[in-house]
Amino acid sequence: MSAEQAARRETVTGEPRRVRPLPRHRAQSEIDEQTALGGAYVRSLMRGQLRAGLTGFAVLAFTVATLPLALGALRDDSVTFFVLGFAVYPPLGLIAWWYVRTAERNERDFARLVADRPTDGRRAP
Repeated sequence: MSAEQAARRETVTGEPRRVRPLPRHRAQSEIDEQTALGGAYVRSLMRGQLRAGLTGFAVLAFTVATLPLALGALRDDSVTFFVLGFAVYPPLGLIAWWYVRTAERNERDFARLVADRPTDGRRAP
């Protein structure tokens, strides 16, 4: 190798660039200032909670409305007392469990939105 081929590399540097962070809209400030976007966020939460409540109520009403028909078809007092005493409560408990789970999920998603955290598990930069 000749001396020209074995030339050393030189690092050329310039002035450091300053990167300004992009302004971020915080959902919480939108809600606090009661802007149209903040109102949309709150309406979205309220609509989700209302949907969960009405769905739970509809399933409950359907269950309670069909119960007299089912009991009338049985025509046996011991089975009727068993159904009213024991068999009705597990479906009611499932409806309540589903409603609480859905309402908590709606609130958790809203809290993530307000905190500017993505909902898919990644962290915000």
